Amino acid sequence: MATQADHGWVTVAFRVIAAAGLIYMLLPIVLMFPLSVEPGHMLRFPPQGFSLHWYTDYFADGAWIASTLLSLKVALGATLIATLLGTLAATGLARASTAIRTVGLAILMSPIVLPTLLIAVAIYGVYASLHLVGTVVGLIAAHSVLIMPFVIMNVSIALGAVPQSLEEAASSLGASPAKAFLQVTLPLIGRSVAAGAVLSFLVSFDEVVIGMFLSGIDTTTLPKRMLDGVFYEMTPMLAAVSSILIVANTLLMLAALALTRRHYRAG
Repeated sequence: MATQADHGWVTVAFRVIAAAGLIYMLLPIVLMFPLSVEPGHMLRFPPQGFSLHWYTDYFADGAWIASTLLSLKVALGATLIATLLGTLAATGLARASTAIRTVGLAILMSPIVLPTLLIAVAIYGVYASLHLVGTVVGLIAAHSVLIMPFVIMNVSIALGAVPQSLEEAASSLGASPAKAFLQVTLPLIGRSVAAGAVLSFLVSFDEVVIGMFLSGIDTTTLPKRMLDGVFYEMTPMLAAVSSILIVANTLLMLAALALTRRHYRAG
């Protein structure tokens, strides 16, 4: 029979393993900050000095800023499309029969299950015949397909906590289905929709595989330019850009978590 001391040792062991795993995952991220202040032209740890010139060089470099703005444009456009279509899809599936809902979710969530490389190859094959490779419209459309499952997942969970009787009551009072959804259901799931949008934006902005296949000379996204830098430059500029992205992504992720937490507290 296990004693309380035995359970105590098991708890301590699990905590040590969890802490070791957390340190293992976070250490490369944390090291980006000291690497970014290296004054020389090589990535070295520990750095041989302290300089912020790689940050100023990034903001002064037209090519890097153009790629950043392109990634923002693509991520914002894809997030808008994915949030709209994903919310509508999740709402439709929530009201469908079990069989239709199962099949529909399996299809719509497939971009998460399938390797991104396979999706990129398939999209490239279609885009090549439509002359969409290397276009902003093509990147936005491809990213929206890739990130839509994150919206559907968040909205579906939120819809599961909303009684359908609320919309039925609104309909019985004369509201159309669209009006009942906009005035009754949407305010209740709004925070989850916003959280899904933030998560989708992060995934789209950081996506590199799609960019490898669909980017052109004038449409190089920031992750694609960073990947090119790994192969051809490997300067502390990469660490500086990565540090900026780490801070920005962390703030956006915290905002998404705060939105989700408030939703469940309200529920």
